[in-house]
Amino acid sequence: MGVFSSGGVGIDLGSANVTIFLENEGVVLREPSYVLSLCENPEHVLAVGRDARQMLGRTPRQAVLLSPVMDGAVGDQELASLLVRALSDKAIGRKRALERTRVVVSMAQGTTKVERQALEAAVRALGARKAALIRSTVAAAVGAGVPIAEPKGVMVVNIGGSTTEVAVLSIHGVVATRSMRTGGMALDEAIIRYIRNEKGLVIGQRTAEDLKTDIGSAKDMGAESAQDVLLRGRDARTGKPATVSVSPREVYRAILPPLQMLLENIREAFENTPPELAADILERGIYLSGGGARLEGLSDRLSGLLKLPVHMGEAPEDDVAAGAGAVASDEKLAAKLLQTGCLIEL
Repeated sequence: MGVFSSGGVGIDLGSANVTIFLENEGVVLREPSYVLSLCENPEHVLAVGRDARQMLGRTPRQAVLLSPVMDGAVGDQELASLLVRALSDKAIGRKRALERTRVVVSMAQGTTKVERQALEAAVRALGARKAALIRSTVAAAVGAGVPIAEPKGVMVVNIGGSTTEVAVLSIHGVVATRSMRTGGMALDEAIIRYIRNEKGLVIGQRTAEDLKTDIGSAKDMGAESAQDVLLRGRDARTGKPATVSVSPREVYRAILPPLQMLLENIREAFENTPPELAADILERGIYLSGGGARLEGLSDRLSGLLKLPVHMGEAPEDDVAAGAGAVASDEKLAAKLLQTGCLIEL
């Protein structure tokens, strides 16, 4: 019997979102990695995913919003399993949806032994007939259609919610890697601080993320930037509802410090790449993946910094789930990744 033996599901279990890919259907669900539980009894779950996130900042005192995945690692294996099971049932449309499937779940590159054990326990608890873990950078490369079978180095940068992973891949294996605990959420937090300090307005993480998506950019567009937007929140001094005007340039100033740190880490990872592989990367460029890669102007700014091409697909936030699903559906590819240690069968 091979690594897998029937129909496949790919799951990107991220700090910000859970994304589910079904064989022959593609990505069918992407929802926030949140669980709403009672404070005194965390096992009593009120809502998960998008339903839980919509209650962010609106929950009663006896309820708490939990994220079982932080910094790319499972912090609460029971809640993580519950979250994935509930969202899988929703995606597939039936209870115990994963019992007769092959499931491949993403695993952060910098996962420690303890974190990996927690993830393994969470995935086993899903009850899938066959299950495996795949390194997220490898899954991102497969999902983006990056050629990793050739004996040439290719660099993939996967920017997630709270982690950024840089890996050089060759012949279905990871040749060099670097993991940083920073990502799209760091930009959201920077916006929250800036708006409070400069505008005197208190906003939540969801509002900051929406602001980043709507008018955020990795480049200062100056006079070319879009119009200002009105932002609603709570006055930091009086506590009353308030509205302020925010410009794209102000959002750029807010995210600039963590953005520069992110770009510098990617530059250092490239500069520390072995010479033979660096020559391949100069020829083939870098591939951006993950939801954080969607920041306006990021690929252009990174290309200018490194002086090489930067490629990105139409839906980089789906790359990891799509790659995991492709591996779950392809027996030969799964076997090759198993040999190089990029796939771990449970």
